[in-house]
Amino acid sequence: MILKTGICLISILFLVPMFSTLSNVGVYGVAEKSSVLIDLEANIDGGVVAYIERILSQYPGRVLVFRVNSYGGYLAAADKIVNVILERNIECYVWVPQGGFAVSAAALISLACKRIYMGPGAVIGGISPIPADPKTVEYVKARVTSLLERMGVENAPKIAEDLVIYAKTYTTSEASKIGLAIEAGSLEDVMRSSGLRIELREEPSTWEKLLSVLSNPLVSEIMLLTGVILILAEIFTTGFQGYGIAGALMIILALYSMALLPVEILHLVLVLSGGVLLAIEVFTPGFGVFGIIGTTLVAIGLALTLSTTPLHALTSPIYVTIGGLLAITGLFLYIAYSAAKTVRIKRKSREEILMGAVGYAKTEIKEAEPGVVHVAGEDWTAYSVKDTIPQGCKVRVMRVNGLKLYVEKAE
Repeated sequence: MILKTGICLISILFLVPMFSTLSNVGVYGVAEKSSVLIDLEANIDGGVVAYIERILSQYPGRVLVFRVNSYGGYLAAADKIVNVILERNIECYVWVPQGGFAVSAAALISLACKRIYMGPGAVIGGISPIPADPKTVEYVKARVTSLLERMGVENAPKIAEDLVIYAKTYTTSEASKIGLAIEAGSLEDVMRSSGLRIELREEPSTWEKLLSVLSNPLVSEIMLLTGVILILAEIFTTGFQGYGIAGALMIILALYSMALLPVEILHLVLVLSGGVLLAIEVFTPGFGVFGIIGTTLVAIGLALTLSTTPLHALTSPIYVTIGGLLAITGLFLYIAYSAAKTVRIKRKSREEILMGAVGYAKTEIKEAEPGVVHVAGEDWTAYSVKDTIPQGCKVRVMRVNGLKLYVEKAE
């Protein structure tokens, strides 16, 4: 009995890993790779750049499957995404769904992936830059040729010329004939053909959608103009008003939305701007507006940085270090606030100190002729408010007019 039980246990130990392995094997007998499905149904702009960078940070080393349904966008944003894919050697695939389209900048991004799958009625191409100045056209043509050669497409220079110079757009069957894409009726067909399985699905966040709106050239240019005006207003306005920080934030945000600055710079500027506003709130009296805005900016900056940080990088020592730094920062802020509060305690004015103070007459004091009195440790020019006050008599200050005192004889 014991022997049979032992044999059964040993069999289970061997069979469990076997079934576990078989569960990840596709129809072709190859172990399936887990992948992340990325919806790319937006204008290719700064928001999409942030979207892709976030995914690459969250899922390092994962296979990516782009579900593309986009008319394109800006060359600078598409070029940046292509660079990231190539530099990091990302294994990615493109799925243009039934009736979908991967045009212009979206097609350029698609060419950077390992394989392109297209459903019935889908189209791809039209990679013609606007404005079509000769330098830009030649650059895009060379870029497309290089990507096509990387994919192993035959006659790459001719196809690149058709795509860029003549803005050629291929149907599913046409793209399949020239080796640009593979026909696939559904996403499941793509998964089986590639030996993949979808583990996660990602969509743009609210912040990334906002960045897409700000990436519009008209919006970003107006933001730049407004930022410059706010900084100039801060320079020519007496005292700190907060215009400069708002202007700097708008300029940085505009440059980032144009894909001209890395995301780390935007996060850093948000945190630093919030820190400056908190310092101003601590050291100057106010209504708490700077403190609320500063705290909000710091929180947003740190949250965005956290969202782009790989989970595996957030180890226990990192959490302990962050907690310690935040505690020390909070302690110093409290000490600084207490010190500033003490300094801001209202001091008595000269009039408040002198009014009602008692001293003595160093000379004779008359109503029409000034004399000298010693009050509050100093000598003052004084006039009598009633009758003549003899030298040596005690006096009380009744009125202060600049550096002149009006006194009466003290009982």
